[in-house]
Amino acid sequence: MAEPAVFPKTASCICGGLAVTVTAPPQMVHACSCLDCQRGTGSAFSYSGFFAEDAVTVSGEVRSYRRSTEAGRWQEMDFCPVCGVCVFYRLQVLPKIIGVSVGCFADPSFGKPEKLFWASRRPHWFDVPAAVEPVETQ
Repeated sequence: MAEPAVFPKTASCICGGLAVTVTAPPQMVHACSCLDCQRGTGSAFSYSGFFAEDAVTVSGEVRSYRRSTEAGRWQEMDFCPVCGVCVFYRLQVLPKIIGVSVGCFADPSFGKPEKLFWASRRPHWFDVPAAVEPVETQ
């Protein structure tokens, strides 16, 4: 049986200059294989926990980059200006919610994603686990 998650939890960049502390569990956990997430993470997909804005505290210097998504809405990525790691982000489609890059928690017990968005764009070698719902587009 899995142990219950303990909060608060802190996510940080690799140099430690930017950190996010969350005081409550995520409202949802998703992965995404859209080409922008692949480019933004330098990996096969992004893996994010989505937290209520009032459960998130940011410490350290932040730089932001806002772009338009394929769906025509904005995404604002917030990253450390020293090491460049994107620790958290905001999506126009999810007001008052902050997405935190799960890898920044450095916690192997963090919950699995419920969905993989843009599953149609995942690398051909990656088989979506049975417990994760593939969503072909978004």
